[in-house]
Amino acid sequence: MDNEHTQNPGMDWRILFGLTVTTLWMSTGIYYVTRVVGWTEFQALPTADIGSFFEGAFAPLAFLWLVIGHFMQQKEITANTRATSMQEQSTRRLELHSRRDSYFKLLGLVQEQLGSIAGFHYLSVFGPTGSGEVSLEEFGTLRSDASTGDHSLFIRRMISAAATNSDNEPFVKDMLFGTEIRSRHSENFKRTFGRLLEAAESVDTDDMLREALLQGSAAGLYYRIIRHVAGEEAMNPVSGASTAMV
Repeated sequence: MDNEHTQNPGMDWRILFGLTVTTLWMSTGIYYVTRVVGWTEFQALPTADIGSFFEGAFAPLAFLWLVIGHFMQQKEITANTRATSMQEQSTRRLELHSRRDSYFKLLGLVQEQLGSIAGFHYLSVFGPTGSGEVSLEEFGTLRSDASTGDHSLFIRRMISAAATNSDNEPFVKDMLFGTEIRSRHSENFKRTFGRLLEAAESVDTDDMLREALLQGSAAGLYYRIIRHVAGEEAMNPVSGASTAMV
């Protein structure tokens, strides 16, 4: 009794309705044969008449269960569609999570690459072939510090030089694009960081990663400085002025 009470609430109301109607319909038929026709007279009827009786008696029930089956099938289709949709959403979330994991692994490698590009650019500007402010020994020490985890060391030094000389536009332009090597380093940094931004956009639908990279990192600030000096960004990210260097 307890089991029936537990299972009934889980039964679809259409089945309950069909069972109820079927029971009432068959009870009515039995009552009709018993009280009106009589079983003796019913058995004496020709076979064709008995067949017609059962055909007329069960045809409504057959139609009823056909309709119930149709709606039950629609319910199953809806449930399967919902389950498929949820599975697709779960798959997309797993795929996005996997892409984010891959992105953060890539991020460390790219940051190291950006630091290396900035390091050689720094050597070109302030090393023996540039202003001579930094010797090869000093550069080697700095590069050793950068390789131990401080990948943005040279990026910060380039930003500091640009900020210190923000009023001296010719110097900043010469620092970034004054020679073929410096131009190559600037373009390489800009291109590499640009690809990093594109990768961030592909794994972050609300642009939080992109904004963090562009606005909240040393590499992002240096990237914007290069773009400003190249005339690709109007606002100077250091001074806030809205005039691009040309």
